[in-house]
Amino acid sequence: MSESQETRRPSFGMLLKRSKSGEFGSKGRKAQALREAELERQRAAASRIPPKLPEFANHTEQLSKSFGSDLRPDSSYDQSPNARAVASAVPIPPIPANAFDPYARTESMAHRGRYSYASSAVSTINSPRRVRRRKDPTPFNILILGTRDSGKTSFLEFLKTALALPAKKRTHKAEEDDFKMPAPSSGNFIPHFLETEMDGERIGLTLWDSEGLEKNVVDLQLRELNSFLESKFEETFAEEMKVVRSPGVQDTHIHAAFLILDPSRLDRNVAASRSLAGLTNGQAPHMRVVGCLDEDLDMQLLRLLQGKTTVIPVISKADTVATKHMNVLKKAVWETFKQCNLDPLESLGLDEDTDSVTSSRIAEEDEDDVSNASDRAPKSSPPSSPNSKRQSTQSIRRHKAQEDSKVDETPFLPLSIISPDLYEPGVVGRQFPWGFADPYNEDHCDFTRLKEAVFSEWRSELREASREQWYEGWRTSRLKLNQLPHRRR
Repeated sequence: MSESQETRRPSFGMLLKRSKSGEFGSKGRKAQALREAELERQRAAASRIPPKLPEFANHTEQLSKSFGSDLRPDSSYDQSPNARAVASAVPIPPIPANAFDPYARTESMAHRGRYSYASSAVSTINSPRRVRRRKDPTPFNILILGTRDSGKTSFLEFLKTALALPAKKRTHKAEEDDFKMPAPSSGNFIPHFLETEMDGERIGLTLWDSEGLEKNVVDLQLRELNSFLESKFEETFAEEMKVVRSPGVQDTHIHAAFLILDPSRLDRNVAASRSLAGLTNGQAPHMRVVGCLDEDLDMQLLRLLQGKTTVIPVISKADTVATKHMNVLKKAVWETFKQCNLDPLESLGLDEDTDSVTSSRIAEEDEDDVSNASDRAPKSSPPSSPNSKRQSTQSIRRHKAQEDSKVDETPFLPLSIISPDLYEPGVVGRQFPWGFADPYNEDHCDFTRLKEAVFSEWRSELREASREQWYEGWRTSRLKLNQLPHRRR
């Protein structure tokens, strides 16, 4: 009894024993981490293993018995062999040839029809990217040149207003931002992009504004202009040299250049040319003038643009010049072009068409004159009668009169324009105390003819000439220059 009392220990002896710090905490955290790692491993393994159908020890068991009582088929359902034979005898409707799957575009495979697994080829007919490319406008680039205070900026702003789409045809702002791809500014050349529509064709028009030319620094300005024009050719040349060309590259060539001529400066040049014609040998001219154009400014500009783009001369400020005065200026400009062997429309092939039409008309008139003369001549008279000679001389005189009238007619180029007053934004035109100058009135200026000719009739010819003539000529000279051996100094 005493030994048992000596060996007996109190029940709370272990609780009074001081354990080391962190003995229970460290073991508990390690165990918890192991349990979480095991659960994570089990979840990963379960996610990789697809679900399986229940397996049966003997193959005589039915699958329906593996489901619960609530999912089992009704006991009234006949599962006899005769019922199975009748069910198999029911014809299955054939699958149509052009089957349409209403769930073909859904993301979940569980909601897709049985016809959606036939082919995964994606049709690009109604693809959003294809539709957007179909709406891309055709690029058309115009450069506006002229001296300072000649009316370039006013004409550019009027072009933007006159060629803009009506409100009902304009797209939303988001779509405009997608299609709008304005070119970055290049030095003193600033682009203005807008979308317009001509003859049912969507056009992406880029109007390039330039710095006003000055006679004192014209050499530097022409050098910058030459670099600007050739940079557009360089972009196409660099794209053609690529092994894999970028899709959807836009045409950045300058298809035409409007040369804005100030009528007051033309008058000064005409007066200077007349004074030069009456000078004696002891007098020295203060300026060089060819016709009505300045040799040091206008002619250098035309020689630079020749072979790089099509130049269309335009006389601005037609509201400040009388009708007869404007006709005189147009004839003087055209005669100067002919004197310098410069034909702006030669690259478009329009002169050949007009010559052929004129020759055909002359031939028809000759036939009509001959037929009329033969009808009016007496039958008994021989072909060499005086009456026939008189008729032939009359037809010759008529042709000479027509040619003289053609000489007296005002040439098609240059065209005259009237820009609206910038101080009256809501008025298209210029209001004077004695009347109103309307740019759309053909009796006041030629803006309507300019719009129809350049942006409608000549548009395809200008683009073709820019690609087939100007670029190909520059490319040929560029390749020849690269083939030349380097000269040693």
